[in-house]
Amino acid sequence: MKISLMLQLSFITMLVVLLLINSPVYGHCLGDQKALLLKLKNGLTFDSSLSTKLVRWDQNTDCCQWPGVSCDQKGHVLVLELDNEAIFSGLENPTSLFDLQYLEKLNLAYNHLNSVQIPREVYKLTNLTYLNLSFAGFGGKIPMELSRLTKLTFLDLSNVALKLESGDLKALVGNLPNLRELYLDEVYISWKGIEWCSTLSSSLPQLRVLSMTNCGISSPFDPILLNLHFLSVIRLDDNNLSTIVPEFLANFTKLTTLGLSNCNLRGEFPNKIFQVPTLQELDLYGNEILTGTLPDFSQNGSLRELGLGRTNFTGSLPDSIANLTTLTEIDLSSCNFFGPISSKMENLRDLVYLDFSFNSFTGSIPLFHKAKKLNYINLSHNNLTGPLSSTHFGGLSELEYLHLEENYIGGTLPTVVFSIPSLQVLELQNNHFSGEVHEFANASSSFLYKLDLSNNYLNGSIPRSIFKLNRLSQLLLSSNSFRGTINIEAIKGLPRLKILDLSYNNLRIDVQGSNSTSFPFPQMSELNLASCQLQKFPDLKNQSLIFALDLSYNRIKGNIPIVPTSLIYLSIANNKLTGPIPSSICNLYQLQFLDMSNNSINNKLPPCLFQMFDYLSVLNLGRNRLSGIILDTFLSNCSLKTLDLSNNNLEGKVPRSLQRCAFLEVLDIGNNKIRDTFPCMLKTLPSLHILVLRSNKFYGDLQCRIANQTWSKLQIIDIASNNFRGALLPHYFSNLEGMMKSRNPGPRLHYLEVEFINYGLYYRNRVTLTLKGQEMEIENILEVFTSIDFSCNNFEGEIPEVLGDLKLLYLLNLSHNALTGRIPKALGKLSQLGSLDLSVNQLSGRIPDELASLTFLAFLNLSFNQLSGRIPRGNQLQTFSAESFEGNTGLCDFPLKKLCSDTKMNGSSQPRSSSDDETVDGKYISFALGSSLCFGIVTWLLLHSTRYNELVVRLLFRIFGEHKKAGRNRNRRRSR
Repeated sequence: MKISLMLQLSFITMLVVLLLINSPVYGHCLGDQKALLLKLKNGLTFDSSLSTKLVRWDQNTDCCQWPGVSCDQKGHVLVLELDNEAIFSGLENPTSLFDLQYLEKLNLAYNHLNSVQIPREVYKLTNLTYLNLSFAGFGGKIPMELSRLTKLTFLDLSNVALKLESGDLKALVGNLPNLRELYLDEVYISWKGIEWCSTLSSSLPQLRVLSMTNCGISSPFDPILLNLHFLSVIRLDDNNLSTIVPEFLANFTKLTTLGLSNCNLRGEFPNKIFQVPTLQELDLYGNEILTGTLPDFSQNGSLRELGLGRTNFTGSLPDSIANLTTLTEIDLSSCNFFGPISSKMENLRDLVYLDFSFNSFTGSIPLFHKAKKLNYINLSHNNLTGPLSSTHFGGLSELEYLHLEENYIGGTLPTVVFSIPSLQVLELQNNHFSGEVHEFANASSSFLYKLDLSNNYLNGSIPRSIFKLNRLSQLLLSSNSFRGTINIEAIKGLPRLKILDLSYNNLRIDVQGSNSTSFPFPQMSELNLASCQLQKFPDLKNQSLIFALDLSYNRIKGNIPIVPTSLIYLSIANNKLTGPIPSSICNLYQLQFLDMSNNSINNKLPPCLFQMFDYLSVLNLGRNRLSGIILDTFLSNCSLKTLDLSNNNLEGKVPRSLQRCAFLEVLDIGNNKIRDTFPCMLKTLPSLHILVLRSNKFYGDLQCRIANQTWSKLQIIDIASNNFRGALLPHYFSNLEGMMKSRNPGPRLHYLEVEFINYGLYYRNRVTLTLKGQEMEIENILEVFTSIDFSCNNFEGEIPEVLGDLKLLYLLNLSHNALTGRIPKALGKLSQLGSLDLSVNQLSGRIPDELASLTFLAFLNLSFNQLSGRIPRGNQLQTFSAESFEGNTGLCDFPLKKLCSDTKMNGSSQPRSSSDDETVDGKYISFALGSSLCFGIVTWLLLHSTRYNELVVRLLFRIFGEHKKAGRNRNRRRSR
């Protein structure tokens, strides 16, 4: 026992001796070494409040014990680490540094030098094996003297201000045969061809890590790289390689990391690379034209991080992804994946980050309760369905971000969602959640700073615990069915609140019950209380930071008050405001969006308003009582995109200076008293999508003497109810290129809207159209929706055949004119046509058989013309009622009661017996009844509630492309 004990003591003693021998710090540092270090320190300018090492260098203590310093056995300084020391100057030519002849490791990374050159004398440190000068603030050319440091195994020169000229690479690394890690991130390199590949392959046989992100490399890979047998890390992100990914990259037998994000890669990604057994990290993010599919992953794969976001990868998610048991991060966002998310993903226990957003995944959400370290989940903007259960996220104590917005998830919200202790962001907007919202557990200690439940079907009272989330800065609950009265004073428990959106519920917001005289949120930047039964304006005189204010759809009366000058976005539409537009509105020096529509605002437009058009993007003053003229003072730098002055009492002419608004997309001056000829100068506006001149006093023909001008984007033109005259010449329509060619909208269709990118806000344009004799306002206008309304004018002559070239046309109304001749057969080519009104003209001849092929036609009116002959047979025309054909004495056949005689009428088709008429195919009748009933319901809903505009949008999605859920949100905020 004693012998055994002695052996143990001897063994322990030997271990202690060995540890002492291998310790990086020995004894006392030499006096000359201390003197050199102190001289170096005294020559440096640095921020002592940010320094953690230099400020602790004390001349009364052993310099080998100083932070950032290590010595050898004899007291020579071997290691000097002064990274992140907030050094501003003193490293231009630090002679004392270069006298540390024994130095093996030097780290000056992440300091704040002012683009000083790397000192050439660094070559004197001949014993260096490690040199890190990354992002220290060095600039200019990299000195070739670095090539004399032949013992280097690690070199990091990453810096945005450094550069290597042609040929310098060979000179730099040609004498560094021992180099194992090379980092040149952000260094500008003017390399051509395969120079970089051949130089590295021939000079650095020991290289293991190659990192050259954002260097300006534009040449492809070369197989000569395979000479680097030990290469395990390749990072070339953010270079414009513009090449296919070579399959030979799979032949690097030691490859652990491959970073090729944002490299403009093309072609199909080789599946063999996924199968490299040593691969741990693969990042292809941002290569938008790179295609590929996920392979079947083998058992016990080593992949830990997989980044395919914003690529063109497609296909389904294989069950074998569960074989990647070491996976910690996966990003498949903004790709084209579809199908269900494998339920086997619940076996990925090490998962920390998951982003599957902006795809077409379907089915239910898999369980994640086994991934205890999961921090980030983003499944937003998919087609996921089904309810959430308490098991989905139960036990995820480290979850900080949960994004499920823009799906079809329904059911009630499980209690567990509101009890995740570390949750910071919860976004569930634009789903089908219903029922009441549970109280938050431990609300006062919650870390939640963003809560978005908007655009669901939630009801009941807003939980009181929400107003105890004292870290909350964004609260968005709009477009639900929450009820009750909320006093703004009650929200004072949210001291950090910056964004508040309670719009479009059944809430009554009391802003006058506050004990203070002003709004109690001095940090507020966005306030949306639309449709909250407000009677008065909130007092916002102390809101110096607010830039978005929406008080629309309330009951606010009186004059327009003074509002904060910081506003960028202001909507007070649909209230009961009266009086003139105050000149103080022109003090809003950064206003980009102004909507005062649908009030009783009167008087003239203030002249100063026209001086705001150099920064104002949207101006909507429609449906008021404004009078006077539109001043012809539009600025040369006009930035307007939407101008809506419709439904007022404006007179005069269309300002010719309006042509200076080169970015104008929507112009609506309908329903005024403007007397003018057709404003031909508008044809010079390349971005115009919507032009509405209806119900004014315009006159003359449409002949414009502007050569070679086309409206490449015009999708809606409405000049109805004026005094235009003359023939409808073919070139009036042949220049409407926006209605002829497919716009190739991509996987999802888009709305016509103005977005304020820096603020996450947007304004969705709306327009009033005439359909089935009724005016209806469409709030959500798809960019593929097209309409021509020339009705109620004095146009004459024939309908031009060129209309048949407008293949995207959805609505055509030429009714109540004096048009003659036949209905063109070419209209049968308008395969997208949903509404056709040619009534009350003098059209003659037969109805073309080609119209029977318009399978999307939902509304047809050919009444009160001089048409004759049999109504063409087909599954479509017989679905309309007799009212669509009345007033044409020569027409016969179903749905009219008049039977066609045995004698041909004006070239009508062959006769048939009365028994044939009595046995009209029953499917026509049932189809007609069903179509009429459905169309009538949709029209009624549109006329009685704008909330049902999404029904039209869904119909148009079915016609024009993929059906992605039409947003019910009226709040003007984009998910970010």
